[in-house]
Amino acid sequence: MLAKLVGPRYVQLLQNWTPTLVTWGGVAGTGLIWITDWKLILQYVPYISGKYKTED
Repeated sequence: MLAKLVGPRYVQLLQNWTPTLVTWGGVAGTGLIWITDWKLILQYVPYISGKYKTED
């Protein structure tokens, strides 16, 4: 269906670039976590969340 909208050349280009785009997306996501308050995000990861429990 995508080939009908944009053409087979662009579908092939997208298939070739998909691993690169996924990799850079992962790098960007990791960078976002690193730049922001990482405890705020990592509190939802099951294994890591126990390390940051505070008793209020």
